[in-house]
Amino acid sequence: MTEERYHLTARLMHWIMALGFVFMWACGYAMTTLVAEDSPLEEFLFDLHISVGVTLLALLVLRIAIRMVHRPPPLPATIRGVERNAAHLGHAALYALPALVIAAGWAETNFGGHAVQWFGIGMPRVFPETGEDLQEIAEDTHRLLAYAMLAVAAGHVAAAFKHRWLEGHDVIRRMTFGGG
Repeated sequence: MTEERYHLTARLMHWIMALGFVFMWACGYAMTTLVAEDSPLEEFLFDLHISVGVTLLALLVLRIAIRMVHRPPPLPATIRGVERNAAHLGHAALYALPALVIAAGWAETNFGGHAVQWFGIGMPRVFPETGEDLQEIAEDTHRLLAYAMLAVAAGHVAAAFKHRWLEGHDVIRRMTFGGG
């Protein structure tokens, strides 16, 4: 059994952000697929999606700072080779992909001539207003990167369960709050 755990702040940030991104995937899917275009509900969901995205960007910066201050516990020694490399690459992707997804979403908003708002507070315009062509490219990029991040996150969860129930490495415990 793996005794070492991530620092409490890292565990809190992990689960807060995990819930945030589950919300973002569900909200993004709903507002682009299930809700009537240009409806008040769609506008509300877009505003909420953008505001939560800005929040997640701030949390990502904080999470990176926490990781720099509190080094993660080592993987169990029995996890070797390709699996160890995949774990490190997967974790790196779970830091890089959110930043890229959020940047593409910010670009999509700015390229379309809109300001990013965080719960009604204007954020800096990072990208110039360029019109539909770049907005559509940014929109497609945002969506594709979000699906790539979802795939990496699903692989992350599957690997944690595999290690716990098939191999007996209780790596999930390293990121949970309960005792034992």
